[in-house]
Amino acid sequence: MPAIHFSTDNQGPEAEAVLRGLRQHRAAALAGRPDGTATQPLCFFHRDGAGTLRGGLVAELALEWLLIDKLWVDEALRGQGLGTALLQAAEMEARRRGATGMHLYTSSFQSPAFYRRHGFQEIGRLEGRPAGHDRFWLAKRF
Repeated sequence: MPAIHFSTDNQGPEAEAVLRGLRQHRAAALAGRPDGTATQPLCFFHRDGAGTLRGGLVAELALEWLLIDKLWVDEALRGQGLGTALLQAAEMEARRRGATGMHLYTSSFQSPAFYRRHGFQEIGRLEGRPAGHDRFWLAKRF
């Protein structure tokens, strides 16, 4: 059995080497694609009149799909359309860049119904993550 080492640094040189290896594998597997295999990071955000960040969406476009990694709206602004505006801005940019759709993961305590109202469909579920809640994988094809 090979020796396995452990680190709590998931952005250090070892993690970077793993990422490079995965990118090389992906590039070889998808050689010749006109869009390449590059990942395009995207960030959409809203600042209030004082310049304070009050909401944002962090995503990356890869392999023709936009992965929404994080979506947050300040508690005081929830229910006022900011989340919808962020989601719509991300979709518009993803479409402009030629994406096929968007996908994300969320938990039952993080409002999966919000995403369903915006056309996302459940493509997977892990019950009991964490206990008493479920993890959802959702996607929306354009």
